[in-house]
Amino acid sequence: MATFLDVTRLEYFNPIFVFIFVWIVVYATLIWSKVLGSNNILNAMIGLILGIFVVTSNAAILLVSKVAPFLTVVFVLIMLFNVAGGMLGGRIESFPAMKGIFLSMIIFIVLVGIALEIRGTFGEAGASTEPQSDLSKNVNLLLHPTFLGMILILTVSVFTIALLAAKG
Repeated sequence: MATFLDVTRLEYFNPIFVFIFVWIVVYATLIWSKVLGSNNILNAMIGLILGIFVVTSNAAILLVSKVAPFLTVVFVLIMLFNVAGGMLGGRIESFPAMKGIFLSMIIFIVLVGIALEIRGTFGEAGASTEPQSDLSKNVNLLLHPTFLGMILILTVSVFTIALLAAKG
């Protein structure tokens, strides 16, 4: 039965969505960090080139499509922190440690995505692509979604406590 919520046909457009996502994220990150200065054309060209490089690799498309929801959550947190700081009279530039925290969160998410992708690609021969439920191996425990979620929540709480304690 076809419904308006049936979005399975959108999987054919996945490379286009990944290309646009990579282009926008690289462009926004370069503008935000000002690594290459404030030249918008150069930043847009580097984002375009990296987007093209990602689209040429099937493994990179799969990796970005798996990691993109988590990166979107981090970017929403950045925007919410910026709005909350603006309401309280500050800006995100007044908290230089926050750039490092958000950057470390992004790097952590990408590294976990790469580790999960490598585990899925170079796993045991003949292994199914379904997640393994046997937690007897350390790798299965460390890369289990429940354990990774617990580590993420604990990391956020540690940074929250550290930032609240530094203000006092």
